[in-house]
Amino acid sequence: MRDIPDKSTANGASRVAKILVLDGHSAAALAITRSAGRGGHWVAVGANRNLFAAAKLSRYCRMGFDYPVSTDEPNAFVNCVLEFVRKHAIDLVLPVTDWTLGPLSDQRDRFAGVCIVAMPSESALSLASDKYRTIELARSLGMEVPRSELIASAADLSPWERSEFPVVIKDRFSARWAQDRAVLGSVTYAYSAAELRAKVAERLTTVCDVLVQEFVSGTGIGFSCFAVGGKTVLPFQWQRVREIDPRGSASSARKSVPLDSSIAAASTGLILAMGFEGLAMVEYKRTTEGRVVLMEINGRPWGSIGLPLACGIDYPRCWINWSLNGTLPPEMVSYRDNLLCRRLVSELTHLANIRRGRPPNWSVPYPNFWTTLIRMAVPWRPGMCYDDLWLSDLRPGVVGISHWFRSRMRRKSGN
Repeated sequence: MRDIPDKSTANGASRVAKILVLDGHSAAALAITRSAGRGGHWVAVGANRNLFAAAKLSRYCRMGFDYPVSTDEPNAFVNCVLEFVRKHAIDLVLPVTDWTLGPLSDQRDRFAGVCIVAMPSESALSLASDKYRTIELARSLGMEVPRSELIASAADLSPWERSEFPVVIKDRFSARWAQDRAVLGSVTYAYSAAELRAKVAERLTTVCDVLVQEFVSGTGIGFSCFAVGGKTVLPFQWQRVREIDPRGSASSARKSVPLDSSIAAASTGLILAMGFEGLAMVEYKRTTEGRVVLMEINGRPWGSIGLPLACGIDYPRCWINWSLNGTLPPEMVSYRDNLLCRRLVSELTHLANIRRGRPPNWSVPYPNFWTTLIRMAVPWRPGMCYDDLWLSDLRPGVVGISHWFRSRMRRKSGN
């Protein structure tokens, strides 16, 4: 397990600033905290009350604080952040997940003249947060997308009852805000027409519509870049090696791969059509037949952002420099390909999910437990790194693993 050396050639110069990183529970927040701290900035990390936040444990975190749960009390959350910003003369606030982006975007005017909040424009954020509108925009640009339909009533499902199963049922938004609370999104699968009707009807008791989508089996591909001035720079591409949930989820291990010009061109077109500026990531599935199908877009830091950092592209520092000073990143940085980056707590969850066995009615390939265990058992080799375990900043990774085991033991004991 090696530390990631500070060798990025995409850093740019920036004045020393006081930075507040939000969503300290997320993997991206830990990568951002480390990058900002190594850049010489004073870094504070905030997180929802009573939520384990590994980024607070980093040696680069100078101060941690708890705020009201942003998805339950958005107004109280914004008030708390604003009070902290004023009290500690914060220069830059970096929201990392949709949990905090939504409330801060809705009240962004309150921060004018107080500090900078790094986030996309309201229009770009609104479009990227809406999975249905994203799919429709991508379709209009000629990108291949899954067959998708927005369903407001179980009566609208008749065309889907003759589909191939499984079928994906997902919320239109990862966080839908209503009556000052967030309804967090969910993803589930239906394996028959009867199950599809039942699951859609159940979800529609909570939200007004759901997205029903064909299931696309294949290898996850990610493309990231920095959008600025009507163009994209610092392109980077990776491939998922293992996913936390083998049916489809965030990755537990991924590797850098050379750029695919067609993926880069399609991604750039979508990002610019949305009006993005700043960090952006586009996710695809590559099927066994070679089709490249759009899954989603993120206009915010993503969980595997530690991989490009390890490969030589320090997106967090570029984001900070641009937000603070308008420093433009270089157009292109040669990065290391075939570097495998793992997150150990996610790898443990991946293995636990496989241990439970193939889900009933699952009709596509599913990993074998023992084969996966053997592959994962090698703790390090040349060309491998970790985004949670750093030799120079061990505490977040070590305590994170301990927390993972304690949490599972509590669940098993029913406490």
